[in-house]
Amino acid sequence: MKTFFKTGLALTAALAFSLPAMALTASQTVQKEVITTAEDGTETITYQSADMVTPGERIAYTLNYVNDKAEPATNLVLTMPVPDVVVFVEGSARGDGTLMSFSVDGTNFQTRDALTVVSNGAVRPASAEDISHIRWNITGPIDPGAAGTLAFSGTLK
Repeated sequence: MKTFFKTGLALTAALAFSLPAMALTASQTVQKEVITTAEDGTETITYQSADMVTPGERIAYTLNYVNDKAEPATNLVLTMPVPDVVVFVEGSARGDGTLMSFSVDGTNFQTRDALTVVSNGAVRPASAEDISHIRWNITGPIDPGAAGTLAFSGTLK
């Protein structure tokens, strides 16, 4: 059985912003996501170190940011690739105050319901396995001292 280590699961976030937004400081975490189900069917998610993750286990990718300057940050767009060894977990992308879009090639972005791929000459809706990038457009200015979190989960192939 293959075991992947945290260093192989890290991703690079591509930040594109206007000059005032350069005030942002960001930190990324990669953790193993463990879901336990109680007898009544309630699920609880806990997070553990992702030092060792095996195929089929879930991984949470989180980017925390803060505006550490005196001016509001505007026009923030953040794009995070889904690592090649990971399958995006449908519905797991989150980020308050953002508009999310998805890509199968890292270039063209659409809302999740509009995302398609060409397979065997036919256009079909993109599956979670097709998603290669997630993009968040923060809809308003980030005030001085304000912070936020962007995240998604995936399953190790």
